[in-house]
Amino acid sequence: MRFISARINQVNELTKPQKKFLGWIFEKWIMLPVRHNFLNLFRYADGQYSEKSIRNQFSKKMNFRALFDSSFGGLKAKECIAAFDPSFIPKSGKKTFGKGRFWSGKDQRAKAGLEIGCLALVDVEAATAYSIEAIQTPGEMKNALMDHYVGIIRNNIGRIKSFTDYLAVDGYFMKKTFIEPMLKMGLQVITRMRPDANLQYLYKGPQKTGRGRKRRYAGKVDMNNIDKRRWKLFYEDDHILAFELVVWCVTLKREAKVVYLKHKQGTGHTVFLSTDINMSGKKIMQYYGLRFQIEFLIRDAKQYTGLEECQAVSENKLYNHFNLSLMSVSLMKLTCWASLKDKSDIPFSMRSIKTWYYNKYLTETIFSNLGLELNCNKIKKLYSKCLNIGSMAA
Repeated sequence: MRFISARINQVNELTKPQKKFLGWIFEKWIMLPVRHNFLNLFRYADGQYSEKSIRNQFSKKMNFRALFDSSFGGLKAKECIAAFDPSFIPKSGKKTFGKGRFWSGKDQRAKAGLEIGCLALVDVEAATAYSIEAIQTPGEMKNALMDHYVGIIRNNIGRIKSFTDYLAVDGYFMKKTFIEPMLKMGLQVITRMRPDANLQYLYKGPQKTGRGRKRRYAGKVDMNNIDKRRWKLFYEDDHILAFELVVWCVTLKREAKVVYLKHKQGTGHTVFLSTDINMSGKKIMQYYGLRFQIEFLIRDAKQYTGLEECQAVSENKLYNHFNLSLMSVSLMKLTCWASLKDKSDIPFSMRSIKTWYYNKYLTETIFSNLGLELNCNKIKKLYSKCLNIGSMAA
């Protein structure tokens, strides 16, 4: 928490009351064992903030992008990629800002509620994601939804480019209206294609002399039966064969590096695409696999930091709630897990961290009321023992 407080104090874009409030609320937010709303925060505030004060603080938009810059700047020295993923948030209420019908991946249908577009930075070595910013999707944006997603990335492009030139997204974003703006901003996109993707082989043979357009293509790629004489096999295990090739993508109207995964069991296959034609097939597989870290980040925020529990209806309060939930998980990853030397052997567990902070709150409250001081060695041992009750691995 000292690290978090120091980074908050370095953010010039926050006012003094906001710095004080954020320094206080992060620990309460992580610890809170009940629903994350203003009344429950007041119940655990120990008289430091009233419910009205908490509401007033949430009504003013906080600069979480600047907090990200202050806290995660050290990752510029590491290999990173950006990831983007929309997430459905169930919400009732007729007056809620942004209420509409959005796609729910869990239910595989459109449902009434809210949606946030979560932009994150993924540390390749540690294989974990940290939230940059979550922006709510306004309701009823069917015709301009892709423009909204592009706008989220455009507003953070300088921040993203300071870390990486690569963006990983799922197959929904395999559209020209999304990928072209990313390329204009200097980002290379890694995504998944349809199994029946429309691809053409590039012609590399001798050209006819004389007038006329030169031959560019050597036939359509049969996605169910690829020509293995053209494709390069770069990986094989008990389950898949992985091939790579630079082809012409008809959808994007440009050359692209494509990875074709042939499943040994059955007739299925999976196709990945990178707009960087010089990228290796192994990197494409690795980067797309790391895209799922943003989904784990959202999952932890939903389960442990109340991402789906906001009872406010105004735009600023919703923005602050969503970003506080995601940033809490991100900062706990950075401070409690990413700095460990043996982190590959110790999985990140947000539940253990949440349990530890709740134990700390209860222990300090009881010890304070009993007048017990930590100067005594017996009390110190008892205090340490209480903190680790109920901790577990992920």
